[in-house]
Amino acid sequence: MGQEGIGALCNVYVYLNQGTDSVPVFDDSTPILHSGMPFSDWRCAAVREDVDRDGLDDLVLGEWYSSVRLYRNEGTNAAPVFNGFTNLVLPDSQSFLNGNPPRINFCDWDGDTDRDMITCDYYGSVFLRRNATLAVKEQSTQVISSQVPGATIVRGMLRLRGWADDGALLLDAAGRTVMNLTPGSNNVGRLRSGVYFVSSISRGGRLKLVLRN
Repeated sequence: MGQEGIGALCNVYVYLNQGTDSVPVFDDSTPILHSGMPFSDWRCAAVREDVDRDGLDDLVLGEWYSSVRLYRNEGTNAAPVFNGFTNLVLPDSQSFLNGNPPRINFCDWDGDTDRDMITCDYYGSVFLRRNATLAVKEQSTQVISSQVPGATIVRGMLRLRGWADDGALLLDAAGRTVMNLTPGSNNVGRLRSGVYFVSSISRGGRLKLVLRN
């Protein structure tokens, strides 16, 4: 829940369900932190969504100047960590033509298997923003790499024989941890096409892994 900021500080809060789905009980709120600090966006509207489909719930924030910001989860779902953001919709502090402030929802509006974004605002406008990226289909995922011996993938499940016995990490091209790898099957069917690196704790170093969807 976003707080308006009139008569109190701006912030984003979470109310954890202390009951059940059928009989929810909500106690005191807890502020969500960004780079270790509270949010300061006025009249912000927050939604929890796994936007990049990496298995981690991200934070999407519509804020007063019409922008929609994506804060990727760099922690876990139980203990999310939010730092820098990406503008999904650029701010427009002059004409507010993007909606002010945007309330956000994601759905497959046009039936092409990827999720589009629908926003509405305080003044009654509704905006549709289609997802222009290609959908990731788990059935067509392939792994192509000569630098990771024993790497195989079937229906989006990656298996690394020997490389994850003592623990390994899958890193993106920027060196950020995408997921922990286990000796068994690892679900990479939702990852974007691109270059990744397998970092083995016992063997050291990084080996290149190319995913194509």
